[in-house]
Amino acid sequence: MFKEAFKFMWYDKAKMFGILFGIILSVFLIGQQLGICFALLGGTISLAENNKQYVWVVSDKSQQVSDLPLLDMRISRELMTVAGVLRVNTMVVGAGSAKFKDDTKTPITLIGTQSPRHIGGPWNFVKGSLEDLQQEGAIITDEYDQISSKKIKIGDHFEFNGNRVFLSGNTRGAKGLGVAYGFTTVERVRKLCKIPTTQASAFLIEIEKGYTNQEVVDNINKEIKGVKARDGQVYTDESLKYFALNSGIVASFGLLVIFAIITGFAIVGLTMFSAVNDRLKDYGTLKAIGGTNGIIRQLILWQAVLYSVVGFGVAYVLLRGFVNVTKTSLNIKITPYLTLFLIGVTLFIAILGSLFAMRKIIKMEPAQVFRT
Repeated sequence: MFKEAFKFMWYDKAKMFGILFGIILSVFLIGQQLGICFALLGGTISLAENNKQYVWVVSDKSQQVSDLPLLDMRISRELMTVAGVLRVNTMVVGAGSAKFKDDTKTPITLIGTQSPRHIGGPWNFVKGSLEDLQQEGAIITDEYDQISSKKIKIGDHFEFNGNRVFLSGNTRGAKGLGVAYGFTTVERVRKLCKIPTTQASAFLIEIEKGYTNQEVVDNINKEIKGVKARDGQVYTDESLKYFALNSGIVASFGLLVIFAIITGFAIVGLTMFSAVNDRLKDYGTLKAIGGTNGIIRQLILWQAVLYSVVGFGVAYVLLRGFVNVTKTSLNIKITPYLTLFLIGVTLFIAILGSLFAMRKIIKMEPAQVFRT
């Protein structure tokens, strides 16, 4: 049946390529839009996503991870008295702009963590040494961010908020949504961003053995007022939900995905229907010599499967190329779940598109072929 299905496809090459074009275009657009959507959402929560193994303690006014109102540092000492808390790690987040020799500027969100362990970041650290952050003015930025396009190499100096700093290392893909992340010490962020030494953005809690994250979260929320403690995974999910519901990203890209599915279905369905109309005599002859409706169904479904395999294969290669080309600006990941979803969509478009053609042939009387 596979061989016969291929012969039917190959007989009309123009329509075969038309159907494949529809599948490839639709699957590529769906994968591209979903990939960009997930990359944008991932950028908004990357700070929490890469620190979800800790218990987060933030202001009770914080709704998501990029909104971190300052907390009093005295809370750090209070946290150490809570049952289950092993260590409290301070994080200070500030904003500013880097200025280069050509007088251009780029915004950077500066994340400060405590030396020497630097719990909270940098993550995906690829060049340099964390020990270098002890040097005056040392900052780590991402190799894919705009600062790298200024041909700033490790050891080179530039300005941040009017202060002379230098690049001491690189991360890879450690960035937020539309803004570069820079990493340095807590003390340097306070100095460069003029944040008082009595305040911090968040505390990342390491817990003692024998306790669960949820038990420590409950203890903190019960004993300390004015703060919100969350398990890292829960805080990541809350932040993701906030952006998904309030940013419009999901609605915008979801609409484009629906349009891509409808477009693919229309192209594939109409082209397959047209191809069947052109070959009614062949299908009618097949039925006239004893071919059952079951055989006809198998023949058309095999064609749909072949179109799916080839169309998905080509679209997947194109999608991989798109991911590679945009890797410096977008952190798109083709996950196994996304791949499975795209396979399902491909089969859905091809098989549903073939149903119109199948219905017409099954209803056709074998004698019709001799009357035309």
